[in-house]
Amino acid sequence: MVALAVAALALTPGRASAQDEASALAAVEQIFEGMRTADAEMVRAVFAADARFAMIDGQTAPPVVRVQSVDGWLSAIAGSEGRWDEQVYDMSARVDGSMASAWVPYTFYLDGEISHCGINSIEMLHDGTGWKVTQISDTRRREGCPDPLG
Repeated sequence: MVALAVAALALTPGRASAQDEASALAAVEQIFEGMRTADAEMVRAVFAADARFAMIDGQTAPPVVRVQSVDGWLSAIAGSEGRWDEQVYDMSARVDGSMASAWVPYTFYLDGEISHCGINSIEMLHDGTGWKVTQISDTRRREGCPDPLG
């Protein structure tokens, strides 16, 4: 019985410190600050080289999973002229060593008006220099969006 308890403890992930969680969430915040200021290089700095986006295309029946690279999105950020404002709130992160996962509710404003909202699920790995986003998956809806700026 004691051996089983010791084995279970060895398999239990270490508890991340509040500092680990805060540093992962700071990387997430950097993405959205870069979007608001149309600074694609600020955003690129927290992405791994082969990062990707995954989303559900709800415009089709049945819905289809779509996967995209980050490069096109970064170009769009650079050309957005500060018209994009993705407000994030109630964020949380789970960290185990050099891996983190963030749950990030958002409301996206275009030219000051609510466009859509949903959840970003952001996966990150720490490469020794900082957190690097490896994937963002998101949901998108146009109805029932909270107005955190309201």
